[in-house]
Amino acid sequence: MFNKDNLKYPIECVVAMNQERVIGDGNKLLWHLPGDLKRLKSMTMGAPLIMGRKTFESIGKPLPGRANIVLTRSKTNDFDGAIVVNSFDEAITKADQWIEQKKNNAEETIQQKIFLFGGAEIYKLGIDFCDVIQMTKVKINIIKGTKFLNLNNKDWKKTKLQEFQKNHDTPEFSYWLYQRIKQK
Repeated sequence: MFNKDNLKYPIECVVAMNQERVIGDGNKLLWHLPGDLKRLKSMTMGAPLIMGRKTFESIGKPLPGRANIVLTRSKTNDFDGAIVVNSFDEAITKADQWIEQKKNNAEETIQQKIFLFGGAEIYKLGIDFCDVIQMTKVKINIIKGTKFLNLNNKDWKKTKLQEFQKNHDTPEFSYWLYQRIKQK
């Protein structure tokens, strides 16, 4: 059983949400931010991603250059190109194994960290393992949908990294870095 103290590699959370903490409708993202997708790709390339079944299905295919680890209750393995697991501990184990295997291959760039990639259930299972959240905040008026968990503000140091104004293609959005405040 994994806990934060016996992790081999750090786990970071990556999430996009609006001011109501909405991350999607249970099937897909509710906005399209090409710049954010490029940032997400560069941030996660060469790393394992732990995601739920709905997140994997909403993407429609495995994301190249990364381990796509799908955590699902399903016993079928119909997630072509993904590593299918049935527990969070198994997801961490498979991510660790993937990193170890790739570290031995000098031709590939590998990150020695794991990303929580969504959706809401995956975030709930893994947030206590994370000391870093890479967050995109999208200013868009959507109230109903799948929501990111409510964080205790006292536990996180928040830094706004970059802000983008609304234009004809995209809503206003910003990048944030959340770092867990270590308890003394």
